[in-house]
Amino acid sequence: MSVTPADRAAEIVGHEHLRVSPGDGYAVDGVRPGAVALAGTPEETGALLAAAGEIGAGVLPWGAGAHQHLGGVPSRADLVIATGRLRGITDYTPADYVVAVRAGTPFRDLQAELAKHGQWLPVDPPGAAAATVGGIVAANRNGPRRLLWGAIRDMVIGIRAALPTGELIKAGGKVVKNVAGYDLAKLFIGSLGAVGILTEVTFKISPLPEAGLTVMVTLPDLAAAHDLTTAVMRSYLLPSAMEAANAAALRRLAAAAGAPAPPAHAWGVLLLAEGLEESRVRHVNEMRTLVGARGAMEVLEGEPHRALWEAVAEFPSPATHPGAVVCRAGGPIARWPDFARAAAAAGGDAAPVLAHAGVGLVYAAARAAAGGALVEALGQAARSAGGYAVVEAAPAALKAALPIWGAEPGGLELMRRLRAAYDPRGIMVPGRLGWSLS
Repeated sequence: MSVTPADRAAEIVGHEHLRVSPGDGYAVDGVRPGAVALAGTPEETGALLAAAGEIGAGVLPWGAGAHQHLGGVPSRADLVIATGRLRGITDYTPADYVVAVRAGTPFRDLQAELAKHGQWLPVDPPGAAAATVGGIVAANRNGPRRLLWGAIRDMVIGIRAALPTGELIKAGGKVVKNVAGYDLAKLFIGSLGAVGILTEVTFKISPLPEAGLTVMVTLPDLAAAHDLTTAVMRSYLLPSAMEAANAAALRRLAAAAGAPAPPAHAWGVLLLAEGLEESRVRHVNEMRTLVGARGAMEVLEGEPHRALWEAVAEFPSPATHPGAVVCRAGGPIARWPDFARAAAAAGGDAAPVLAHAGVGLVYAAARAAAGGALVEALGQAARSAGGYAVVEAAPAALKAALPIWGAEPGGLELMRRLRAAYDPRGIMVPGRLGWSLS
């Protein structure tokens, strides 16, 4: 009688931490796993991976499932290794502005603990309410505050992980400046678990801003929005985030904030100012000067302000666009209007478009029927701009026909060699990566 992944997993984590035939609770794009093992220690995580390799079982890592819509449809899912039992802060001295936390810790729990000391991890990713720390890192999820604070990769200074071979490794450490050499921690960021499963992450953290407000500007068209965002980038202002939204996206965001609906075909520019009162007032006054007669300006504070930026952060989430195709395109900052025009041409006025205008990222959504055209249009615009375009979310039935990961990147052969070195038996995330990497 052959040994199954469930048999081996039960030997490692015990039957009480094993789910056999778990149904849709752990399904990825409709693919149900054969078994789910809840690892309680890094050693158990490594042992589960080693056992999966021995019997050739396909493995899907799982934090809270908040980002499982990313990537291709799994070709198989013999075993899900869940990290929900790997919780808690392992090392934290507030004066050092560094925290080490187990990968299965809910992101909101980490932020709540840091906030007690006037600190935070300055990322606001989609899915933050449910996501785990490890899931956010493995999926490389970032939000609108990336403009001022940087991306998650800028905050990770160390990791502990279990490799597909079962080995446990450590990369980086507690200090912000580590010894020069290969930065293995960066290999895990955005990997979706392809090179191993994170068990602990060390971050550099920041002081929590005193307060915040939103400057919402309504403008007649895309050209006016581009002019204003360019003027902000050339000014001395340091907003935490700056968004540009077409009318369809702006209606969604205004509704979330309880603000009046914008005029048809309008564009909006949203500025997030945080910190000391003097800084916030300066942002408002300077924006009045920059806007001038270009459009209408409103200042939001309190709950409307908070709700607005939560909606901005969640814009890429599939729950925001049920059944739709959601794309992300990135390139030079000055080229974000090209992506917006391409999205409008493919999806029409009803397709919401939101740009992180200060970092050159554009998100766009379209009905499933127009999804292929949207992906193609953004892909062409990205190639012209020297950027990229990928599918963030799409119905599983459509994924096989869409270029989920966009055009083939440079360095693909190096990626294949790394995959072969870290996962010699090819058990991790089968079917999830593009360009035949898994």
